[in-house]
Amino acid sequence: MTQTRKGGGPWTHRLLVYGFSLAFGVLVYWLLNFIVRDIATWPGPDYQQVEKSILDQKIVAEVESLRTRIEEAERAIGSRKQRQEVLRDSTSNSEKTMNQLLELQKLTLQKGVTPSSEEVKAFAESQRLFLANQAKYQEMNEQIASLNETLGDLRNKERDAQKIVETQRPAIQKQYETLHSRHQLKLAGFKLAVLIPLLVVAVWLFVKHRGALYAPLIYGFGLAVILKVTLVMHEHFPRRYFKYILIAAALLLVGRILVYLLRSVAYPKTEWLLKQYREGYERFLCPVCAYPIRSGALRNQCLIHSGGKKLNASAADAPGAEEPYVCPVCATALFEECPNCNGMRHSLLPACIHCGAQKKLG
Repeated sequence: MTQTRKGGGPWTHRLLVYGFSLAFGVLVYWLLNFIVRDIATWPGPDYQQVEKSILDQKIVAEVESLRTRIEEAERAIGSRKQRQEVLRDSTSNSEKTMNQLLELQKLTLQKGVTPSSEEVKAFAESQRLFLANQAKYQEMNEQIASLNETLGDLRNKERDAQKIVETQRPAIQKQYETLHSRHQLKLAGFKLAVLIPLLVVAVWLFVKHRGALYAPLIYGFGLAVILKVTLVMHEHFPRRYFKYILIAAALLLVGRILVYLLRSVAYPKTEWLLKQYREGYERFLCPVCAYPIRSGALRNQCLIHSGGKKLNASAADAPGAEEPYVCPVCATALFEECPNCNGMRHSLLPACIHCGAQKKLG
């Protein structure tokens, strides 16, 4: 009975399978990344609300009132300084006019002419305006000095009130950090609530169907989920905890792989046995104990190891009588008569080299 075996297909086909499996894993990772980002946009604690709930609102209102009064005093001082600039210009013009009139009167008196009533009136008006501007300028100085004194008092009061507020800042920051940490843990919980079931599904698919037809899809899906779970845990868990989680997960993974390898050695699968037997016959070594095979034409030949991989026989192709052969070290039957064609076949391989008759390995 012959069995049709399917190969892996052309290398181009295998390359496409690997490429699209990688693309599938990347797309799954992107999808999970979009979901995680949307969860991360959920609003967290508001610092202003936390501040309002802890700070003494009377002090806050007082600080705001003091700031408003300070701004008003600064504007009043600025306004009066601008008016002083105008008065300074007006006083300067009046002083120039008076000086010009005095020079004119002096020249008139030197000539023995009496100044006219218009000149006397203009001089008096300039003098009056000059004195009035000087009085207003002095009044502005007094107002500015008073406002500066008030401004200094307001700023002192604001500093005192601000010190009271600052004493409450650590409590506000601590409360905000606590709420922020809780919010981050909540986000991590929601993210893991989405990812952990997918991780369980990926592990189940790997355990049950890792050798199935669609194994590349399982690998791509599983790697994408594992990578995203690792990044989410690294983002939300403190580093001192994350390193223990990572090491624990690595220990479980390495331990699981080691157990799998040990079980594979102790209870090998048919595929593993077939590979082991095939490599042993290929090297002319007993597949069980690696003792050199001396059967047929190789019985009386001197076999020499070549690089520890194969045994080269100078007369490997020389004709010799084929007969059943048992390893003299481990007593494993290596060659036997085929019950179908009576030819000599490999005892540990599934097919006869003469007629192709198959037998079950075990």
